[in-house]
Amino acid sequence: MEANVINTLAAILAISLISTRALWHLVWRPCTVARCFARQGIQGPPYRFLTGSVWEIRRMLVAGREKGPLATGCHDYTSLVNPFFHKWVSYYGKTFLYWIGPIPAICSTDMELVKQVLEDRTGLFQKEYLNPSLEGILGNGVISANGDDWRRHRRIVYPIFNHENLKSLFAMVWDGTQNMIEQWLTQIEKGDGHQTQLNMRPCSEELTLGIIEQVIFGKKYKEAREAFAAGKELQKLAVYAFADPPVPGFRYLPTRRNRRSWKLEKLVTAKVTQIIRARVAEFHYGHDLLGLMLRACRKDAEILSIKEIIGECVTFFAAGQDTTANLLTWGMFLLSIYPQWQQQVREEVLREWPDDGKVPSMDVLGKLNLVCS
Repeated sequence: MEANVINTLAAILAISLISTRALWHLVWRPCTVARCFARQGIQGPPYRFLTGSVWEIRRMLVAGREKGPLATGCHDYTSLVNPFFHKWVSYYGKTFLYWIGPIPAICSTDMELVKQVLEDRTGLFQKEYLNPSLEGILGNGVISANGDDWRRHRRIVYPIFNHENLKSLFAMVWDGTQNMIEQWLTQIEKGDGHQTQLNMRPCSEELTLGIIEQVIFGKKYKEAREAFAAGKELQKLAVYAFADPPVPGFRYLPTRRNRRSWKLEKLVTAKVTQIIRARVAEFHYGHDLLGLMLRACRKDAEILSIKEIIGECVTFFAAGQDTTANLLTWGMFLLSIYPQWQQQVREEVLREWPDDGKVPSMDVLGKLNLVCS
């Protein structure tokens, strides 16, 4: 009899604790987060129990697909690709709060502002103001770190952008672009009437991949290419995860996509770890991003863990490669449908930098107003 009473009381206590924790995550915490942001002028779509903004996001995505592809010359791509951002920016401004289930997420063009808002409340928000799916896209690096972790990561990564390193980066871009243009010229010469069709997308991807590879690792590695290929697939899977059911912990369930993501994450970790071990064994760190991080860790073993170093490599690849490739492809597309602008850009480049066979200096970029606008 006493055992039954004890078991019953234990069950009631367990249910009570679970219910209390569920209410905290699903009701109290989202409402508290929304009030904290509202007091600082950051609004957003209202939180809906359990689902948050997910169903509204899905509805707008389906409606956008039904409209079909963009017409040639139409630049309103945000309304098709991210209709929810397009709508909420018009309602709430360029920084707003929305909900992936009960998890708060922030969209902003000024992440420094977001970090400043969050710094005083890291205990409440921790890292969850970013969609958990974004970690698969951006990696666990300087972009997703907060507070002291962010300052620690930034202190190590920032030197890669000093003036001397940017000059060497400029030379990498120049060499890579020249090689790509030479390949185009070869295809044109072989084409009918010295004309040919070029698919700009794979060209942009290969160009940016080669440059990012040198920035991170200093040279080409077979392991790096394999890690980058796995990273590209991880990015696609992470995008699909935005439409997952808004169930807490769903990303930990052994679904087919989740199992594939875990396998790819292990592959990326293993390949980058191989490169790190080889670099450490050589006692030659180099002046690339990986070398800077390894050199810093040699002075202070606690400054970055191996996992964080791998996260920074993933972050730089995700943030630098795909976005730049998209920009190049879109820019070439616009120049092709607006020949008058193409002519003006060509005249500006030839005026500020005559083609004398020399690599242009970085100062030239500041004079290319049309190109940089």
